[in-house]
Amino acid sequence: MKPREAYELGVKFLDKEDLDNALVAFSEAIRVDPTFAQAYNGRAVVLALQDEMEKALADCAEAIRLDPRDPEFYRSRGYVYDQMGDDEKAEADLAKAEELDSQK
Repeated sequence: MKPREAYELGVKFLDKEDLDNALVAFSEAIRVDPTFAQAYNGRAVVLALQDEMEKALADCAEAIRLDPRDPEFYRSRGYVYDQMGDDEKAEADLAKAEELDSQK
């Protein structure tokens, strides 16, 4: 399966709240293309919903490292920080997302 196909399958599973299959699909996209930043972000969202916050943060960090200009990745990490109760880091990431949005 091509990385984009696996990613899109992950999105469909996520939309249906089928987190286990979404996790498998996003992980497959990453396995095939370890530079696929959106797949890391998708997997981070799933991990956060499964209360795997440290793993979610790691995937957010990798997505940001691969593509630091995508505001969605900062939104995702901000959400994870918010769920962890780290308001300061959450606000910083959300502000960074807004800044990147304003540059588009």
